[in-house]
Amino acid sequence: MRVSYHSVHQPRCGVCLKHCKSFESLREHLMGPLSKSNCSKIFSEQGCGLCLRVLDGPESLSDHQDICCITAPVHQGTSLPPTDLSDCYEEDRSDRGLGAIAIDCVMAGGGSDGALDICVWICLVDEDEKLIFNTFVQPQIPITNYRHEVTGLKEEHMRYAMPLKNVQEKVLKLLLNGESIGRLRLNGGKAKLLVGHDLEHDLDCLRLNYPDHMLRDTARYHPLMKTNLVSHSLKYLTRAYLG
Repeated sequence: MRVSYHSVHQPRCGVCLKHCKSFESLREHLMGPLSKSNCSKIFSEQGCGLCLRVLDGPESLSDHQDICCITAPVHQGTSLPPTDLSDCYEEDRSDRGLGAIAIDCVMAGGGSDGALDICVWICLVDEDEKLIFNTFVQPQIPITNYRHEVTGLKEEHMRYAMPLKNVQEKVLKLLLNGESIGRLRLNGGKAKLLVGHDLEHDLDCLRLNYPDHMLRDTARYHPLMKTNLVSHSLKYLTRAYLG
């Protein structure tokens, strides 16, 4: 009997139960020009185009789609002053597993041609989408391109900026949650997983280190990558899987 070495992370077709190495492969299997006819037919009637699950019937599909498509958050703009709730942030995790914090950074340009990425804004949210830290970051070198068309930032926003050292301390305090960075563990520890897109770049711009086993990067997670294992953009992933 042939032994299967499929990972539990690999998505499966809800019709024929075939394993695919990525969600893009599964999408092609179900909806692509060379899709399997039987799987494609059933999926067209009972499948969710976002998470690619196959439901029991049209009624179940309708109920599922109401919760699968996430409503976009209200854009807060760039005029708000920093929000630091790290000192009063508490949560009850008695009935949950390991906690997680999601990070997003906004980059401006430095250097003579403005091509050097400088972190000028950081935002952290918890698993309940609650904002716990949001601040502008004082650049370590002069900003030569605010990339306003993309970031919405202008020079006046930097008057709210927090020194990078303070930002580093706040971020690590939230992530470590009382643990020593040399003793972080997945089982039984209090430290948080760090979730983001291209975390290596964000951490590098923040000049921070966090253990690899505590990172969950959507740019490096194979099921979310292209079939050639190249990362999708965060914009594409959001549109494709969150609606």
